[in-house]
Amino acid sequence: MINKLNNKIIICLIIVLIIIYSFIGPKGDLVENLEIPIGIGYDLEKQSKNNVTYSIPLPIYLFQPSKTDSTLVTGVAKSLGETREDRQIKIDKTFLLGMERVLLVSEDYAEYGIRNIIDILLISPQANDTALMAVCKGKSEDIFNHKVKGYSNSAEFIEGLIKNSKQFNFFPESEYSLMNAIVRIDAEGRNLALPYIELIDEDIKLTGLALFKRDKMIAKTNIEEAKLINILKNNKAKGMLTIQDSSKKYINFYAESKRKVKCYKEDNKFKFTIALDLNSTIVNNTLYSSLKSDPKLLEETSNNIAENFKKTCENFITNKIKSQYKADILGLGKFAAGKYGRGKGIDWDKVVSESIIEVNVTVKVDNQGRGDY
Repeated sequence: MINKLNNKIIICLIIVLIIIYSFIGPKGDLVENLEIPIGIGYDLEKQSKNNVTYSIPLPIYLFQPSKTDSTLVTGVAKSLGETREDRQIKIDKTFLLGMERVLLVSEDYAEYGIRNIIDILLISPQANDTALMAVCKGKSEDIFNHKVKGYSNSAEFIEGLIKNSKQFNFFPESEYSLMNAIVRIDAEGRNLALPYIELIDEDIKLTGLALFKRDKMIAKTNIEEAKLINILKNNKAKGMLTIQDSSKKYINFYAESKRKVKCYKEDNKFKFTIALDLNSTIVNNTLYSSLKSDPKLLEETSNNIAENFKKTCENFITNKIKSQYKADILGLGKFAAGKYGRGKGIDWDKVVSESIIEVNVTVKVDNQGRGDY
């Protein structure tokens, strides 16, 4: 009996050792002897139209007895692969990819095209495909060099900034990972959008969205436009809506959006209907004193919000998406492709820009808070 138990223990230990070796293999080492990146930055300098120099800054953990700090190591070369060579001659430890939290792409790089980033990370089996992607104004190196109190590096702060953007500005819960970018850039009827980060007055802020057509950035929005895109594009997004007469007279709603899209084809032209249901909670109300005691006024207010928001959305679609961006920013093409057939070589950016797009909004107030005073 004892021999059988010992045999089982030995077998379990062997299995555990095999699993550990399969993950770390010969790369297993003390953490103090490893260069572990917190994030990866992507900058470039254009020499000519088809000639650029890539600069890839990596904030790397520094493990010290009393605290964890970071340093920045940058590889510079004419190709992405060669930046690894350049970086290696500047570090004294084994480089370990796979724990990076953020991939931060400069605006210049994003406009030039991110396909080579996707390619090199997709090929690398150690790369973290759940790392969050964002675009920044200026150089990613400057953002990573900026110190944020309480963090070993600003990459950690940016990760939290993106993850928690879902709370009040209708940003989606999980939309900005590397894997999502891999899927988006070549998917039929879909386009990539990434958070846009800026360093303003010594603070790192999320200021809008970077919009892409295929692998190239075509525009940057402000935060208000980002909210509209998020509501029109995503399901189960949460954020604030406001009706305001003055600084003292306003009403705030915390809303959760539900989106449904229908696609029709009439006279060889596509028509899309976006139905938005906004289930809301009143957060602050200094505009209507009798809202709680007057159900009719509450219904009228909800209808006014719905009508005003419908006009705002349709004006944004007409004046920005169809006229300025001329791209399927809202991912409507995937619904048409799913209904009428994929793989037909249709340019959905062009089709959606020329289509009729209607928005129907319903606002329902589920909760008015715990009372008045």
